[in-house]
Amino acid sequence: MSPVRAILLAALAGVAVQLTAMKAMDTPFWWALLVALPIATVVLLTALFVGAFDQDWTPEPDLPIASVCLHATQLSDRLGQAATDPYRFTSRVQPRLRRLALTTLRRDPDTADIADLHDPRAREKLGPALHDLLTAQSARLPKPDEFAAMVRHLEER
Repeated sequence: MSPVRAILLAALAGVAVQLTAMKAMDTPFWWALLVALPIATVVLLTALFVGAFDQDWTPEPDLPIASVCLHATQLSDRLGQAATDPYRFTSRVQPRLRRLALTTLRRDPDTADIADLHDPRAREKLGPALHDLLTAQSARLPKPDEFAAMVRHLEER
């Protein structure tokens, strides 16, 4: 609820309580106001924070399993979702591709000691296009044929 609407609702509740106290109980104006202020405050706070405690019904992300993490061929489902949603690419597909690339690089004796993809040897082995796809935060999913060529290049390593 917007702050203006919350204030109006609280003021309306306070006035209603004050008028009820004055008319129904014959209470003096200032005593009725003193009774109405805490009630108006509670209504205001409730109206302001009612949306903050709503249930979040979005589904939990899928837990990664070994077959999804290590095999690029099983990423087709994620790629289909990532083609329309860049956030899905950077949050779901890109981390799995990074793990796949690191696993592939660590199998090579020349690059077995690579800790992460920011190592210059990783850029050299993967190529600039694939390295940028795996490490850039603003990376976007390339066209399917370009992506397939990158994954083939990675699988050949």
